Amino acid sequence: MPRTKSATKIGSATKIAKRRPAAAKAKAVSVWHDVLPSRSEQREMKREALLRAAVSAFNRRGFSQTSLDEIAQNLGVTKAALYYYFPTKSALVAACFDRAMKVANESLAIAKRDGRDGREKLILMLRRYLRTMIGELNESLLLTEEHALTPSDRAKLIEQRDAFERALRAVVKEGIADGSIVPCDPKLAVFVVLGAIHWVPKWFSLKGPWSDAQVSIAISDMLDRMLSTSPAQNLTENVGDIPQPDDQA
Repeated sequence: MPRTKSATKIGSATKIAKRRPAAAKAKAVSVWHDVLPSRSEQREMKREALLRAAVSAFNRRGFSQTSLDEIAQNLGVTKAALYYYFPTKSALVAACFDRAMKVANESLAIAKRDGRDGREKLILMLRRYLRTMIGELNESLLLTEEHALTPSDRAKLIEQRDAFERALRAVVKEGIADGSIVPCDPKLAVFVVLGAIHWVPKWFSLKGPWSDAQVSIAISDMLDRMLSTSPAQNLTENVGDIPQPDDQA
């Protein structure tokens, strides 16, 4: 028996009604997809949280005195979950060095973009790098544990570090050429400024009277006075009086 127009309309309406929930569901999924992190982003967030907690534990108890089992227990996660991201302490140290080199290169790239001459680029880089290292990353002890790296990770670190130092020496040479930095040996200048920067996490604490921003400004100002062709006549007499910047961008 042939279908009437009314039956056809009813059938079409039923199909549309069935499709609407599916379309609404797909739209909702699309909306949440734009808001919620992806699986890879969630994995990176978990890895970052574990890394921060592990670094904090190492800083409190010492690298050699802290085991991954203890870290897993303190975090309230299974050992399998921790080992999935960091199977050994050497892997954890390698992750810290990788992140430190990433911060160093990002700081240099931003400084080269924003600085007007070689001196300004150098100081902007040092300021941003130091603030991130003692504030956001807070990896004071692990960055002295180079001996804990595997031979392959150590070779990778040396290659990355050498490339970064060459790039920084080029900035010093630029400053000498444009007259903003006093004539000096660029290689020695880089060793001196990085040595000063990397020692700060040994004594700095976020629980102390000075903020990470204040310390990074004060120390970079001192290093600036050492290298600048137009050094400041005075330095701050009280680091705690340095105004807090809104951000480090």
